[in-house]
Amino acid sequence: MILIYQSVLIIIFDKKRKTLINDYEKLLNLKDWYEKVSEEASRSYLMESVEKRGHELINQLNLLNTKLVKIQEHHKNLQEGQQELHDGLLEEHKLLNQYFENYS
Repeated sequence: MILIYQSVLIIIFDKKRKTLINDYEKLLNLKDWYEKVSEEASRSYLMESVEKRGHELINQLNLLNTKLVKIQEHHKNLQEGQQELHDGLLEEHKLLNQYFENYS
């Protein structure tokens, strides 16, 4: 009788052990899946952050480019104004030379 009882217990424990092993393997698979999902979520977050920062930098560069174009236009206008002043001074100098030549 004890032998039958022990055999039955061994069979029950063996089934429980197999169930526990199976459950443990499923748990390990779930753990691996969770880690992969976490890594992908982290990568996705990093990619979104990098993309957002990239767009911010592009916007800043576009703004700097716009300012540079304005500065270049202002510089060109200043050069044109300086050239006009120079031309005017040359004309005045020429007229003054003629005036003094006529009265010398």
